[in-house]
Amino acid sequence: MTNQEINRNLIRDWIANANNGFSNGFEDYISLDFVGRSRDGVIDFHELQQLELAFVEAFPDSHYSVEDMIAENDRVVLRVTTRGTHRKEFHGISPTNRKVEFTGIVIYRIQDGKIAECWDEIDFDRLWKQITEKV
Repeated sequence: MTNQEINRNLIRDWIANANNGFSNGFEDYISLDFVGRSRDGVIDFHELQQLELAFVEAFPDSHYSVEDMIAENDRVVLRVTTRGTHRKEFHGISPTNRKVEFTGIVIYRIQDGKIAECWDEIDFDRLWKQITEKV
């Protein structure tokens, strides 16, 4: 198995774990030295864990569909669509029971068999609009 295949499998397993509410935890997938970068700033392992669990709590039926995955060297690029239902409070917004759908692109850097770093562009504007828009 090539390095690219191993890295792709890690990301597939990570997404499967996310689709199962992170029932397998984070330590098997994410390096404790993890650094995540987005337009909102930089986060570490514990902040990632906190954010992901808060999202799953608010959207308990959330599901990530992999649209594209490209692997080269120590990087895996993922284009994903996220769907779910807003069932609990999320960032101060009371549950709306609305179905949501938004997309994202994430670049993962793999080191020693774990996700060590990522850069993401997630369409949170679309998510916010779906849960805050007056009907």
